[in-house]
Amino acid sequence: NLEMKSFIVAALFLAAAVSAKPRKLKDLEYGFCEGSNPVLEFSTIRVDPYPLQIHSGKDLTLEVMINLLEQVPEGVQISLKLKKLGLIDLPIPCLDINGTPIGSCDYDGQEILDFGAEFLCPTYFPDGQTCTLPLNPGMYGGDPVTFTFGDLPDLIVDLLASGEYEAKAYAYYADGSEMTCIRIKAELE
Repeated sequence: NLEMKSFIVAALFLAAAVSAKPRKLKDLEYGFCEGSNPVLEFSTIRVDPYPLQIHSGKDLTLEVMINLLEQVPEGVQISLKLKKLGLIDLPIPCLDINGTPIGSCDYDGQEILDFGAEFLCPTYFPDGQTCTLPLNPGMYGGDPVTFTFGDLPDLIVDLLASGEYEAKAYAYYADGSEMTCIRIKAELE
């Protein structure tokens, strides 16, 4: 359904960066996990409003522009790890919401592209790049896009209570070796 697709696409875009100290974040923090291969350059990542508001009926505007430096080959797998930061960090589990995995889940790279193809391709892809793996080096992203969250299940709203969150998106080659790890830290209200 559209709300879940919007949520997943937003989460995956955000899943492009982090650290942990009890404080209010002034802005989205993102980058590569320590020791990871920097396969892309972050040109622009903006979210509005900030802190993020993931609630039914709320808008979330994303502006993302990245320069992909290396090819993303066929067979890439994405492992998303989410946690709420605090005195004791709380991992967010992988939940099946109406047949859609949400949270700390594993995703097939091509399935992510297929899932977001209607909105991503060709608008946010370089000329000549199809909405399939391999993704060739080049600039990806473009004008801001606004998602309006539909009626989100109470489980999602309760799970994503106000606070500071960290997401790490690990990308693995088909042989299981790590391609890169991108981290993000964000404040939700």
